[in-house]
Amino acid sequence: MPALVWYAVVAAMLLGAAAALLAAPEVSLQYWYVLAAPVIAGAFRFGARGAAVTSGLVVLILLAMVQATGRSFSEATTLAQRLITSSNSPQEVQALALQVADLRAADPETSLFRALSGFALVVVGAIFLGTAVDHRQRATALLERTLRLLRRYFSPQIVEAILASGVAGSAEGETSRREVTVLFADLRSFTEVAERLEPEETAHLLNQFFTAMTDELFHEDGTLDKYLGDGLMAFFGDPVWYPDHPERALRAALAMQRRMPDLHEDWKRRGQPLLHMGIGISTGYATIGSTGSPARMEYTAIGSTVNVAARLSDLAGPGEILATRSTYGRAQDLVEAVSRAPEKVKGFANPVELVEVRGLRSAAQAPQPEPTAQFRALVTRIVDDAEFRTLLLAGPADTLAPLALTPEEAELVVGIARLAGCPTFAAVPPDEIVILAGAATVRSHDSGAIIIREGDPEREFYVILEGDVAVTALDDTQQERHLASLSQGDYFGEVAFLFDTPRTATVRSVSTVTLLILERDAFYRVLGAAPALRTAIHQTARDRASRPYPIRPWPGERPGAVSDA
Repeated sequence: MPALVWYAVVAAMLLGAAAALLAAPEVSLQYWYVLAAPVIAGAFRFGARGAAVTSGLVVLILLAMVQATGRSFSEATTLAQRLITSSNSPQEVQALALQVADLRAADPETSLFRALSGFALVVVGAIFLGTAVDHRQRATALLERTLRLLRRYFSPQIVEAILASGVAGSAEGETSRREVTVLFADLRSFTEVAERLEPEETAHLLNQFFTAMTDELFHEDGTLDKYLGDGLMAFFGDPVWYPDHPERALRAALAMQRRMPDLHEDWKRRGQPLLHMGIGISTGYATIGSTGSPARMEYTAIGSTVNVAARLSDLAGPGEILATRSTYGRAQDLVEAVSRAPEKVKGFANPVELVEVRGLRSAAQAPQPEPTAQFRALVTRIVDDAEFRTLLLAGPADTLAPLALTPEEAELVVGIARLAGCPTFAAVPPDEIVILAGAATVRSHDSGAIIIREGDPEREFYVILEGDVAVTALDDTQQERHLASLSQGDYFGEVAFLFDTPRTATVRSVSTVTLLILERDAFYRVLGAAPALRTAIHQTARDRASRPYPIRPWPGERPGAVSDA
C-alpha cells in the first residue's frame, strides 16, 4: 500500500478519536482500544519506529482526555461531598455511597489507569510487530539486492536454481575448483573504428553488442564473468553444474555468431562500420569464486583453462569460433568442426590442439552400437560379485562357455574382471564400467614395444589389463629420464587429451602387456557419460601435470645415467 494511504489512515483514526473525545470524553476514555488502532497501523507500515511515534501521539490524546473528563466531573464531585455532609439517614448514606461509587468508576484517574494498562500491552505488542516488520523489510531489501546482483551474472533459470537449492556464488572470497567451459568473445578492429565514432555512438554500439551476446549466453545458462572493453568472458558449468557444459558453450557461440548479421543491419542503417567477432572456447578445471579486495569483489574463474580460451579468442579470425580438441570431443555429435594446426599458448610447454567450429550438424551422427543386454548383465555381475569374478579369472573359458560371446567380447569381459579388483576402478559404479567396456577394444604388445612416443599426436587412451610399462621423457639435454612404472589398473594417455597437447612422454612395455583402449572420440564420449570415472581420470591428470615423479631408474636404463624425475 502506498505511504500516503497509510498516512491518511492514521490521520483519520486520530481525528476520529479526537471527535469522540469532544462528543463524549468519559466514554471515549473507556474505549481506549479505538486509539490503539493507529499504533497497529503504524507498526504495519513503518515498523518499530512507526509504532513508537503513534504510541506517543495516542498518549498525548489520552492525557488531553483526562483533563477534559476531570473538568466534566468536578461539579458532580462537589455535589457528592455536600450530600455526604448533609445526609441524616442510613438510606440517604447508602444512596450517596452508590453515587460516589459510580463517580469513582467514572473517575478520570481510574479511567486513565485502565486505559494506560491495556494500552501498554498494545504498545508492546505493536513494537514487537513493528520489529518483525522491520526485519522482513530488511530481508526483502537484501533479497532484492541479491537478485539484482545475481541477474547481472546468471540467466533467470540459474538464478531460480540458486535460490531453490541454496547454491550461491561465494560472496566472501571463498573459491572452489571445478570443471567448466570458458568462452571469450571480442570484436575485431574495434579500436580503429572507435576512433572515428563519437562517444555516444560507441556506447550505443557496445550496448547493442553486449545485450545481444548476453541474451544468447543466458539462453544456454552461461555465467557472465565480465565485459572486457569490446569483448566479454563467460563460463558454463557454475554455479549450477551440468555435464553438457561444453555443448552449451558451443551452442551459445554459434548463436552469438548468428546474431551478428542482425546487428550489422542496424549498424548499416546508422552509417556505422560493420564489426565482426572472434570466439575462443576451452574446457577444463578452473578455480571459481569471488576474488578482489574487501572494497570490491568479482565472481570470476581463474586458471590455465581461462588463459587458453582467451588466447584462442585472440587467434580466431572475424566470424570464427576456435575450440580446444577436448571441448569438441565432448560435443562432437552436436557440431561440425575442422582441425587446425596446433598453436603455441603462453604457459603451455607444448602446442595446444584446436579445431574451428563450423556449425551444428545437419543430422545426428549414427549412434554408437549399444552393448547387448546380456553383455551389460555380465559386466554388472563381474563388478558386483567378487566370487564370480574370481571364478571367471581362474577359468575364463569354462565360465564363459555357456554364453554366446564373440572372442573379442570374451577378451574384453576378462579384462574388465581384472580391472574391477583394482583400487582405481573399485569405486566406479557398474553402469559406468559398462559404458567403458562398450566403447573399448583390447590390444596386446610384446615386451620392449613402444606404445606411445613423446611428441606424437595423441589418438588413444590406454588402461593396463595385464603386464607392466615404463614411462620416460627427454630432459633439456635430450637425455631419456624415467618418470614412472605402471601396472595393472593404471592408465595413461589422458594428459594429452585433457590438456590438448601432443604426447608428453614415451611409454614402452617391459613385459607382455594387454591394454584396454579408447580412441579419442570414444574417450570424450565416455567422460561425458561417466562422471565418477571422469573425476578419477581428471584427478590423475592434474597430479601428473603438477607433481614431479620420484627419482628412480627404469628397467633397461643405461648404467650410470642420472634420473631427475
